[in-house]
Amino acid sequence: MSNPIANPGQFAAEADVRAMLGDPRIAATLVQVEALFARGYGDRIPEESRPLLGAFCAEYLNNWLFKAAASDAQHPRFVRDFMPAHAWHGQEVPGARTGGDNPDNCYRLAGIEHGSRYRVTGRIVDRKAANISFTLTANYGTSQTVQTIEDHDMHFDADGRFELLIDDGTGGAAGNRLVTRPGVKFLFVRDSMMDWAHETPLDLAIKRLGDAKADPIGIDEMATRATTHALGDLYLYFWFQNVWSGLKPNSITPAQSFRGAGGGLVTQGISNGSYMLGPDDAAILEYDPAGASYAAVQLTEWLYRSRDYHRIQSSLTAAQSAIDGDGRIRLVIARRDPGVHNWLDTGGQAHVFSILRWQHMPADGPPLISDLRLTTIDRLKGELPADTRWVDADERAAQLEARLAAYRRRIS
Repeated sequence: MSNPIANPGQFAAEADVRAMLGDPRIAATLVQVEALFARGYGDRIPEESRPLLGAFCAEYLNNWLFKAAASDAQHPRFVRDFMPAHAWHGQEVPGARTGGDNPDNCYRLAGIEHGSRYRVTGRIVDRKAANISFTLTANYGTSQTVQTIEDHDMHFDADGRFELLIDDGTGGAAGNRLVTRPGVKFLFVRDSMMDWAHETPLDLAIKRLGDAKADPIGIDEMATRATTHALGDLYLYFWFQNVWSGLKPNSITPAQSFRGAGGGLVTQGISNGSYMLGPDDAAILEYDPAGASYAAVQLTEWLYRSRDYHRIQSSLTAAQSAIDGDGRIRLVIARRDPGVHNWLDTGGQAHVFSILRWQHMPADGPPLISDLRLTTIDRLKGELPADTRWVDADERAAQLEARLAAYRRRIS
């Protein structure tokens, strides 16, 4: 496999992020970010989550460094964001997970402005991701959607190639097209992969059509944008976290689609969950994949950053899960291994959140259904269907080894 993310533009953006980390303003902003989150959460932060606050705030701020590195609308480039810390091509890349980041997504951003025209070219590499969305957003927090187009509504040629035009709507009709409005900031691309071992993000490039009106922005301007928007969007991301922490523990919300209200992908269905589990407790989360092109469940820590999915099995797509004979998927959320194939590992944490997502649901498909039951690990045999897939220690080790090998494709 050739990794489409391993390209000169990405490497240059990562170098810019490392350079910004040396700017004294970034260190000062990190102190401010941590103080604001700590004050906002106050005594509500679980004791087990307090030691995570510093790392959470650092990744939150790093996310805005990557966005700033992607923000030059006169000289656009695609920049991958929301990744765990990793090393590749001889360099360290800081973690940038925040806001319920999806372990199955390759997130990329490119700067866009109203009044300019852009052409995005792309091609399928190996196997296409289960669902791909191209969204114009009007803020750095990526919660304000201008327009979205998904791969199933786009034209690809026989070789898996396509072009996507982005303009202000005055250029006449076009097939693959997005229309800007004043205030637009980014093109935000999500490749949602159900099968980590075979699905690959699109190979993408972007070009602004016409002569540039300004020189490329430098590190100083990137740092200014990063610090300004990281502080301005902090209250939005504090709100996101409170959507989950405001839920009654050991409960989930009914499956529904918010059509992008308050952030997120406008075309997806979602069910939120909040958990407070003892050492022997088990939560059985049941859902119907509903024929969606993409369906998956992930856990986040209480601070609403993904659990370490690159180290533990804290998320499972429908393709990674064992499906019961009735077509439902039943996942067991627990702090220790319950011996079930579909285990969502909290990493020992008692307080976690879950996000169940469906994307590209068929119009005539079944309703979105999710259900939650609380039990204990020693009662699972009686609570789960007879055809539940169980695993022993060797099978679990092989399952995790395969998962981590599939993840490593992203940083190869």
